[in-house]
Amino acid sequence: MFNVMSLLVEEIGPFSRLDGERHDYQTVLRTSGEDPLFLNLDWLSAWWKAFGETWKPLVLRVTEGGRPVGYAPLAMNERGRHWVKIGFMGAGPSDRCGIIAQDARADVHDAIWEHLRGRDDWDVLELRDMRRDGPTEEGVRRAFPNCEEAREMAPFIRLGGSYEEYLASLSGNMRATVVKGWRRLKEHGAEFKSMRSAKGVEEAVHWLKELSDHRWRSSSCLRSPGMTQFVEEAAKRLVGQGVVFHAILVDGTPQAIAMGLEDRDRYLYYLSGFGPDYAHCSPGAVLISRIIEESYGRGCKEVDLLRGAETYKYRFKAVDRMQVHLRTVNKGLVRRTQYSLREAPLV
Repeated sequence: MFNVMSLLVEEIGPFSRLDGERHDYQTVLRTSGEDPLFLNLDWLSAWWKAFGETWKPLVLRVTEGGRPVGYAPLAMNERGRHWVKIGFMGAGPSDRCGIIAQDARADVHDAIWEHLRGRDDWDVLELRDMRRDGPTEEGVRRAFPNCEEAREMAPFIRLGGSYEEYLASLSGNMRATVVKGWRRLKEHGAEFKSMRSAKGVEEAVHWLKELSDHRWRSSSCLRSPGMTQFVEEAAKRLVGQGVVFHAILVDGTPQAIAMGLEDRDRYLYYLSGFGPDYAHCSPGAVLISRIIEESYGRGCKEVDLLRGAETYKYRFKAVDRMQVHLRTVNKGLVRRTQYSLREAPLV
C-alpha cells in the first residue's frame, strides 16, 4: 500500500477482483485518454483467460477519498531463475496498452509508478505498445527517465470528404485493384457481409479459424499458442461492445474475412484471413476497401490498420502513428549487471 497526499495505491489481488470492480474500472477508462477498446475489461479478461497461467496478476487501484480514480492492469512473469518481469495485461495481442487514470490525471500515473519504484519484488519493467505522447507513456518517462526505448509504426487512414474522393486519391494501380477486383468477385456472385450479432460473430470466428486451419494466407499470429482461445473469448465477450467481422463470401463460402473493433468514430483492422480460390481478384484488398467504404457510411474519422509497417497499408494512403516500448531495470547493482546478460535489446 502506498499513499501520496490524498491518493492511496493498493494491490487488489486476483484478477477476478478487478472484474468485480467493473463499473468503477469502465468509468475511469472512459476519461483516461487511453484506448477504450484494447483496455476494455472484457478484452483484458479474455487475455487473462488465454494467457494468465504463466503470469501473476499485479493489479493496482488508486483511490482518492475512497473513490477509484485509477487502475494499473499489470502482471508479473518469472523469466528464468530469479528474474521477474512486469508488463501490461494484454501485452502481445493488444495493439495499445496502458494504465488508466480519471481525466488522464498525471498525479494518478505518478502515484502508480512511485508505488512500483518502492517494491523490490521485480527485476525488469517492460511496457510495450503505448501510444506515443499518451498519458501512460508520459508518466513512465517521468518515473523512469533513463529507460530503454524502441518504436513501432501503426499506420492509419484519415477519412475526410467522401469515399469516392478517397478512392480517387489512390494510385491508379491501387484503384484498379480494388474496383476491378470487386467487379470480378461480384461476377462470381460475391457478397460483402458485416457481422456484429452474437450468432454472426460466432460464425465468423469459425470461418477465421477455418481459413487458418487450411493454411490459407492468413495472419500467422492466430497460430501462436493461446491466440485462438483468446480470439474466441474476446469476440464472444465483446459482442455489442465493438467487435465486428467483415467477410466476402462466394456461394456462402468465405474468401476473405477480417476481425475488427469499432467505436463511434474509428474502425480498427485487427486480424484477417484470405482464401486461395479467387486470389486473382485480390480479395484481401477488396475487403479492406469495402470496410473503408462502410466506415465512411458510419461517419468514422479514421480506419486504424494497427501496428506493423506492411507495404499494403501505405497503398491505402495510410500515414504513420508511433507506438512506444519502454523497459527499465529495478534498483540494485546486481540487477543492473544481470540486465545486459539476461535481456536482449528492446525491439
